[in-house]
Amino acid sequence: MTIAAHRVDRHFGNRNGHLTLDGVDLISLTEKYGSPLFVFSERKLRDNASNFLKSARAGHPRATVCYASKACSNLHVLRLIREEGLDIEINSGGELHKALVAGFAPQQMVFNGVAKSVAELSEAIALQIRAINVDSPYELKRIAEIAQGSGRRAAVSLRLIPGIAGGATPGIQTGNVTSKFGMTQEELGEALEIIAAHRQALDVVGMHLHIGSQVTEADAFLAGVKFAAAQMQALNEKLGMPLQLVNLGGGYPTDYAHQQPTMPRRPGSNELDHFAAPRSAATMVGEVATAAKRWIGDGIDVLFEPGRSLVADCAVLLSRVESKRQRGGLPWLYLDAGYNLLLDSASVRWYYHMQTANRLDAAVTDFRVVGPLCDSADCFFDVEGEYLLQSLLKRLPELTPDQQQALRSEVVRLPASRPLARDTQPGDIIALHDVGAYSLEEMFQYCGRLRAAAVMIRWDDQVQVIRSRDDHAALTQHERSDDAA
Repeated sequence: MTIAAHRVDRHFGNRNGHLTLDGVDLISLTEKYGSPLFVFSERKLRDNASNFLKSARAGHPRATVCYASKACSNLHVLRLIREEGLDIEINSGGELHKALVAGFAPQQMVFNGVAKSVAELSEAIALQIRAINVDSPYELKRIAEIAQGSGRRAAVSLRLIPGIAGGATPGIQTGNVTSKFGMTQEELGEALEIIAAHRQALDVVGMHLHIGSQVTEADAFLAGVKFAAAQMQALNEKLGMPLQLVNLGGGYPTDYAHQQPTMPRRPGSNELDHFAAPRSAATMVGEVATAAKRWIGDGIDVLFEPGRSLVADCAVLLSRVESKRQRGGLPWLYLDAGYNLLLDSASVRWYYHMQTANRLDAAVTDFRVVGPLCDSADCFFDVEGEYLLQSLLKRLPELTPDQQQALRSEVVRLPASRPLARDTQPGDIIALHDVGAYSLEEMFQYCGRLRAAAVMIRWDDQVQVIRSRDDHAALTQHERSDDAA
């Protein structure tokens, strides 16, 4: 047995074998607020936001950072983001509403989305938000008709497909024609015809692109800048007027893997390569913004839309071990949190680093870790990938060991087991790291499971509830009773 060598960020600590966040004992928080429990760090959130903005503006004098609120639209998070000087990117009328409640002005908003409704577009146009990122010619025509009917002019930015692959998994790649996002060059031609016919209703303020999420190398972003520079010049000529902004999107990464560069590779650890980030998001955006100044120029606004890189590593999920058993040569742990709280763990087979939060100093061994749901997919390993790999290996017995390992790298997305404290028992607390993005908004009540509470450790070290835990009434509040009229 060995002591766990994984790295965790400096805002976490160890006090008498207990995991701390900003100096607060996390085990004590589960005793007070229950489990499962999301815990956010205000310090880390503010640091991430301010560092990203500073780096972007150091590279380009007219850089604007629009936080992608779909990553986490909790009102407390949104208000802190706004206080750090960031603008906001929204994806629905609901997110628009929350942005207004959080204090963002309409001119601080850009609106993305592939299926915006008439009602959503009408509200955005009435508020005169900074830009609606147009995803298709059909949507552009809809915007023109709404604007014309309301006697207003809609500010639009044309979302184009750059043909650049980026993202840790196919499900989060958005920069090529196989995704559902953006306009092809043929569709752009249609859009220009619509613009020419609706000059009084449409104000084309910019162009937009987005290549994916968890993009770990700057080369893909730099290719996006070159694409934007060429497209901007062509659009300026076709429109007969200069664009006001170029929106380079988001996709900047978080280091989910937490691997020390010098630590030995565990069997199957190649799966974690998908979730590593060798460079910080702030460092990468500084390089991209500098390239934008060089290739696009400093006389135009350059927008960025980070989401996960600002909030993912600001939070940890604390989950209690409810059961333990031995199966298939390994011990299994059963947690009270599953994909009902972390949907991405099943939907895109996402990795979250784990620790036994009340046994940090203990030697470790490998465990299979699963959630509480009555669903075989509720596992923190790749059920589908492991099954598919075994099926393929049976059909391809001639593969060499190296070829088998290469096949595994392509098919299996998650490690088969997790190194946790050897003596982990029911009642212990497992900490799942980097859960601040795509968690609170994706929770649901499958199997009658209650959505978890969330607290934030503030600058003043006080703990604030930022989302109450569901009670049983929440399970039925939207359902009609038998005697309802």
